[in-house]
Amino acid sequence: MLQTGAAKAIIGAAVIDDVLSLIVLAVATDLAVGGSVSVVSAVLMLAKAVGFIVVAGAVGYFGIRRSIQRMDATPLARKYPEFVFIFAMMMAFLYAMLANLVGLSGIIGAFLAGVAFAGVELQQSKGVKEGAEYFQIVFASIFFVSLGILADAHALTSDMVLFLAVLTIVAIVTKVIGCGLPARMMGMCREDSLIIGFGMAPRGEVVMSLLTTLITPIVYRNWFFKGAYCAVE
Repeated sequence: MLQTGAAKAIIGAAVIDDVLSLIVLAVATDLAVGGSVSVVSAVLMLAKAVGFIVVAGAVGYFGIRRSIQRMDATPLARKYPEFVFIFAMMMAFLYAMLANLVGLSGIIGAFLAGVAFAGVELQQSKGVKEGAEYFQIVFASIFFVSLGILADAHALTSDMVLFLAVLTIVAIVTKVIGCGLPARMMGMCREDSLIIGFGMAPRGEVVMSLLTTLITPIVYRNWFFKGAYCAVE
């Protein structure tokens, strides 16, 4: 399903969303500090984000990717088939760290590394994609555990529960309409449009992120992907 048009649209929108959020952050910071908006700071922030994506993507695809293929041909890779995979994961974490330093989400950096390594052909080493699938099991668990640790149910009051419920509903409805409707207008089928809408629902990462993150996979599993998936209408 990650190779479908809907999935690629969600991932692409997430990257653009992070870049746009940096501009909003720069504008908000200027307003809070100086009481006015600095066009220069917003442009510099945008240039830094776009520059990182372009440079990191190019270095990963034309540099690191070729280095991995050359490593695969070495006697070290023949003796230790997992060596190339460990190096690829090290680069992914490095990209995530550099993205954080620039101001982007670490996910964007790791995503760029994954794009650079996708489809790399290895002869002696264990496949990067196969290893990443095992890692996904580990890190998906850590992700949900971290959400649980950050959520303090004892701090909730009756008024706050009502507020969170309303906010969550608004967040989901606005994402489904705001992202699903444009997808539909761009020619995607009804199912793909709704998948994009619900797939963008967890974006926000503030108060209601725990609920929206849990709701989306439930909707996917029990609605869209329970039976046959229609990609064309």
